[in-house]
Amino acid sequence: MPQGEVTPDLEPRTLSPQEAAVVSWLEAERRKAVTTDEVVEILGWPRQRVWRVLHRLAAKGWLRRTAKGRYETVLAETGGFAPANPWAALSSWKPPYYVGFQSAAYERGLTPDRPGDVQVCTPFGTRRPRAWKEIPIAMIWLRKYSAAGTKREERHGWPVTTALPEKIVIDGAALPGRIGGLPSLARILARALEELDWTQARNYSREISHGEAGLRRLAALLELLEIPVPQTLAASINDAASSAPLYLGERRVFGAHGRLIRRWGVIDNVGAEALREEVER
Repeated sequence: MPQGEVTPDLEPRTLSPQEAAVVSWLEAERRKAVTTDEVVEILGWPRQRVWRVLHRLAAKGWLRRTAKGRYETVLAETGGFAPANPWAALSSWKPPYYVGFQSAAYERGLTPDRPGDVQVCTPFGTRRPRAWKEIPIAMIWLRKYSAAGTKREERHGWPVTTALPEKIVIDGAALPGRIGGLPSLARILARALEELDWTQARNYSREISHGEAGLRRLAALLELLEIPVPQTLAASINDAASSAPLYLGERRVFGAHGRLIRRWGVIDNVGAEALREEVER
């Protein structure tokens, strides 16, 4: 750019009278989200007109579509721009789902590690909404889906379904790769230990794939961490010694060598020292 040349200001995003009416109402009501039906009811406009106005506001950055006929508001205090909000999107999503694994553990204060995308568990075959293209949500499709052990509660100002601690640890033990691996699971388990209801964890294990394997991994983890295995957990495991051995950690990460913990039928390919270091960090 030649010296002394001034960069012109960007053209402000102007609003038509109808668009301004919608934005003024949203700001006055401090609305976090709005639907087509609500605008029709409040402003009394024809549905087609409302659809066009909301579509234009979304194009200009004042709204962000999260589902058909539903928008998240991005008001003037943020300059009309804000990061895509996964919690707003989930609050209005109709299919069965829950925030799970490492994302749920972070939300419940069980790990300092927050995944970049919110991990959302849903039945296999559920379609990701097209409106979520730029929303940081990682879909986890489960062939054997169960909502047992989840709770709808407020997260970041939005009602969202989230896994409870018992659900987090049994899901993570059944599918360790989804929760950040065995070291991450060990840390989450140690932090959640005092509040865990092992009867509930056992019940949830029966509703998911690899639930029995998950219980065996949890028992082996506790033993390696020198934490007494609760009687309820021990009694929930069916004759593990005669079952085919399973690996504590993922073979592709930790290899296939290790000591067999016979009581639980688990091969310790991770090592107690590495697990304890992770728990203590």
